[in-house]
Amino acid sequence: MQLFTLSTTDLTTFESVPHEEWAETEDLFEVGNRFARAMLAVNPSFRRRGMCVAIYDEAGIVSVMPLDTLQ
Repeated sequence: MQLFTLSTTDLTTFESVPHEEWAETEDLFEVGNRFARAMLAVNPSFRRRGMCVAIYDEAGIVSVMPLDTLQ
């Protein structure tokens, strides 16, 4: 298990409050998908605005997943 940080971002000026979660690297798509669904439930205005879920480990960005494809 490894500690990852997830946030919603537009990759320019906006980034949500980071969320930390322990996960296996091979489970990141599922973890990102769960995070996206929770974020969209609270912030439905994020739909179709070019937002992404960014996942970081201690070394930097591991994955960037467009939010609209994760809905």
